[in-house]
Amino acid sequence: MRAVPPYLAPMALPPVSRPSAAFADLRAFLASREKHQWVFALLSVLITGYFIAVFLIQSKTKEYRPPEIVWVQDYAPNRTDAQIKAQQQIDQQKRLAEQAELKKLQEAQRKESAKLQKKLSELGI
Repeated sequence: MRAVPPYLAPMALPPVSRPSAAFADLRAFLASREKHQWVFALLSVLITGYFIAVFLIQSKTKEYRPPEIVWVQDYAPNRTDAQIKAQQQIDQQKRLAEQAELKKLQEAQRKESAKLQKKLSELGI
């Protein structure tokens, strides 16, 4: 029987070269590139870098926040209409107080914005 040669022969290693020859070869390679190849190379590096940066930013662990609990008031099923209307009056007063507080805060913020806008106008911005 004849000996079967191995499927993949041992690969020959490239000859060792001087660093100056390697840099000269690299410089010759880069000098032979066209302008559009540089543009696409830059675009490919920027797009890849963008996605890597986004993944790194999103991979940061966020602080634990306990879940927000929403309490629901349970009413008795046999309430009278008078009790329902009384509760609605109480709720309406609370709602009006909250709206008045919100309106007061919005007005204060509006005044601050007007002051800032006036200062910016004086500066010509």
